[in-house]
Amino acid sequence: MIYIIDFLSVVGAIGLFLFGMKLMSESLQKITGNKIRVILNYIASSRLKAVFSGLIITALVQASSVVTVMTVSFVNVGMLSLTESIGVIMGANIGTTIKLWLISAIGFNTQMGIVALPVIGLTFPLLFSKNNIRRSWGGFFVGLSILFISLDFLKYLFEDMPDNSVLIGFLTGFSGYGFMSVLLYIAAGMIITALVQSSSATVALTIVMCVNRWIPFELGAAMILGENIGTTATANISALIANIQGKRAALSHTLFNVIGVIWALIIFRWFLQATDIITFGILGRTPLTDIKAMPIGLAVFHTLFNLANTILLVGFIPSIAKLTEKILPSKGKNDEAYSLKYIGSQFSSSELVFLEAKNEIVALAKRGRKQFSRIPELLIEKDEKNFDQLFQKIKDQEDMIDKIEDEINGYINQIYSGELSDIGLKKVKSMQRIIKELESVGDTVFHMAKSVNRKNIEKAWFTQDQRDNLKKIYELMYVAFDVMIESLEKDYDKVSLDKAQLLELQINKFRSDLMKEHFEKASSPDYNNKSSVIYIDLISASEKMADHIYNINEAIAGLK
Repeated sequence: MIYIIDFLSVVGAIGLFLFGMKLMSESLQKITGNKIRVILNYIASSRLKAVFSGLIITALVQASSVVTVMTVSFVNVGMLSLTESIGVIMGANIGTTIKLWLISAIGFNTQMGIVALPVIGLTFPLLFSKNNIRRSWGGFFVGLSILFISLDFLKYLFEDMPDNSVLIGFLTGFSGYGFMSVLLYIAAGMIITALVQSSSATVALTIVMCVNRWIPFELGAAMILGENIGTTATANISALIANIQGKRAALSHTLFNVIGVIWALIIFRWFLQATDIITFGILGRTPLTDIKAMPIGLAVFHTLFNLANTILLVGFIPSIAKLTEKILPSKGKNDEAYSLKYIGSQFSSSELVFLEAKNEIVALAKRGRKQFSRIPELLIEKDEKNFDQLFQKIKDQEDMIDKIEDEINGYINQIYSGELSDIGLKKVKSMQRIIKELESVGDTVFHMAKSVNRKNIEKAWFTQDQRDNLKKIYELMYVAFDVMIESLEKDYDKVSLDKAQLLELQINKFRSDLMKEHFEKASSPDYNNKSSVIYIDLISASEKMADHIYNINEAIAGLK
């Protein structure tokens, strides 16, 4: 029974640690949301800029898994290229070392648990502030304090635990096998990190095992190497529903860290010596034998590994990208097409949530424009087989738009469960309106396709004037789509309705002129009434779709 209590106590301490990290990270995301957008906009074609951006973002939010999952998502919606994402992930690996320094230098070498309670007492009232920033700072300090308290619990639990306990026997049972032990502890670090979805928890456990002399320093370093591979599991799991580019971005993270662990193993002995020299220079103590130097020694090892790995491989980013393409080849255009990818379940930061939702909406709008572009093709297609294939593509696309609309709407609805400012609530409502209108655009396009299909079935024909008029209104529709997409891609507070209003007036006037002309000609015996009904239906559907597009522009501008 005592062993069960020991095990549950350790699990509870790790759970408290994870909760503290989660609260701290989510609060930092809320505080730094706008800065993350600025940093992402900074990324261009430069590999160094991408690495630097990954480093800074990870330093800001203090969660490398958050950054890598976010990066995979941005690749999935086309916001980042595959090569840019690899650079960001490399930078994230360096940025995450800051957290280990925080844990090692403060959490294990000072009695921060004693200080943590007064800090909570001082900052806890901020959690009830009406000001979002102050409330987020309160969450950050409370989360940081909980993290240090959990570290004190871990130290206390393991120090008080007898050396012959089952738990300690399990944790130390893989030592004593020479180089095989190094491999076993790499595997242990990898598995534990993948299971708890937190490299920080594995690091904390590793430090506890070293300072209690259950495992030597070199096996602790091996666990750190395994943690670098295990932390890639989060991004790979999130990429399961991503498109091929998102999957490749997640795979590149794994490849990057696996390659790093392989070369680190080859020079493992010399790597440990370099760590010893640097740590001795900092503390005047050797981490190989002095338990007081081991936490800092592991931080040095972790930092040295990620810095060296990035320096060695940053020049091979294109090669890593090509390798991922060979491992995960495209199965065609459908495989390359963007698919919905959530990050909202992992991030509470409204800024990140809205940024992700915004890019999903842009992708949906482009999908709608692509669907509409098939209508003019359908009108001139003479081959029955090709016509049927094109019609089916439009129908499939309409079904896909409905599905994506439901998923985005469901995702946006999750935001309501969090705390939102008045501006945030307005954004949510406007986005819901936008995706509803986009879904209506898809429905209208399919309605137009059915009208063209009916024209073929009834063997109706259009006059040259009718064909010319349809061409003109479709050209106006293309411009309307482009203006809408341009507005969706901008910062919403910079959107003007001027272009959209002008187009709406042009389309409405053109439609009215055509309707007037239709009624004037309808009484003529030469006028083909069968085709004119379908013709007017297509004109009216275009005008109706233009209304939906204008409503979207109106919803965007309404955020101002």
